[in-house]
Amino acid sequence: MPSTYTENSDKWKSLADIDFFTHFVKAWIPFNAWYKTYYPALKTDREAINEIKNTANAARNRFLGLLNGANDESEQFRANLAHLHYCLNNIIIENNEQRIYFERFVIEMDRTCLTQRHTYNGINYYVELTLTRNEITRVLATVVNGARRNLLNYNHTEYKLAHLRADRAFGNLSRVQKSFLEEKFNDANPFKPVNLLSANPADSIQVGQYHLINEPTLIYKGVIEMLYNLRNVLFHGQIIPNKDTNTVYEPAYKILRMIVHGL
Repeated sequence: MPSTYTENSDKWKSLADIDFFTHFVKAWIPFNAWYKTYYPALKTDREAINEIKNTANAARNRFLGLLNGANDESEQFRANLAHLHYCLNNIIIENNEQRIYFERFVIEMDRTCLTQRHTYNGINYYVELTLTRNEITRVLATVVNGARRNLLNYNHTEYKLAHLRADRAFGNLSRVQKSFLEEKFNDANPFKPVNLLSANPADSIQVGQYHLINEPTLIYKGVIEMLYNLRNVLFHGQIIPNKDTNTVYEPAYKILRMIVHGL
């Protein structure tokens, strides 16, 4: 016969846990209201987040002030950043097949690299990506020798290196030609991940026991993008609402709350 005391104890333990999912949502609502007011001409959240990351505004000023400050509030902010890094490093959360964490994260899209045209050892290489609504919808790649003979003529609707490597014409290229084409294929990628962690403690920003790169604005962009990604997986029902993921939303909520309080 089950013990009533044990059952009640388990129920009270579950009630004792703080629901940081809900707290994060409550912090996002005023943040959302702020950027809808600050950027009234922008139609989507994504457009607003891009502007928040790339223009001078109260959120950026607040973040950088907390990151670089010397008072207790700044110390707490940096501790929250360290906690977020720790949680994301130990608990895998993905949005659109991209893991959300400090070590390797796509912060923003680079449209300047979509076309790659190079000549190497007398061979002409061409790679072109087409973007539609921030998604790669067409991939072209050609390799032409000095006699203007096509060694490769690749056309696909998805950007996947594995698919290029499986192409028969790619298999017929020399090792050097394959390597150079892959390099240009990677260079064309507009979604390049960035490592926010620093391997050089002497030239870094210390948060807790961790060292971030000494680029405050890039850290700001990265954290705002992570918070937006965490918002998306939560709002779209993709997150598994368990104790592990709840721990991630604790520092995420605290960081967002500290930013919002300065707006």
